[in-house]
Amino acid sequence: MSQSAEDTITGIYGAFARGDVPAVVGALVEDVEWRVPENLPNGGNFHGREGVMRFFQGLDETWEGLEVDLDVLVSGGDRVLAVADIRGRLRATGEQTGYKSVHAWTLHDDTPVRFDEYVDAPLELPTAHALAR
Repeated sequence: MSQSAEDTITGIYGAFARGDVPAVVGALVEDVEWRVPENLPNGGNFHGREGVMRFFQGLDETWEGLEVDLDVLVSGGDRVLAVADIRGRLRATGEQTGYKSVHAWTLHDDTPVRFDEYVDAPLELPTAHALAR
């Protein structure tokens, strides 16, 4: 029996929670599109597994103890939406902060081909550009 799209995405969040970024990246197609809003510290558009690995390296450089708690997963066809609470400590300021997020996953044959994040982040959350100064 094949794995469902929702099972695939649940497995990816489980791997992230365990700190197994190689498993997260390995679950994606080679030419995945990964989009994160620019109002987040490590936001941007990333292409391919190498780009996604750079995104996760940026997460590690920016956040300490980053946690993603799923509120709900909704799936239909080749789409899975995840509503999540994200929180951690910003390394640059030591501030504990967090935000609500919706992750829109697009899959083909139950393998993620695209990730889009939508957030309700506070305006005072430093962006990647501000942290780089």
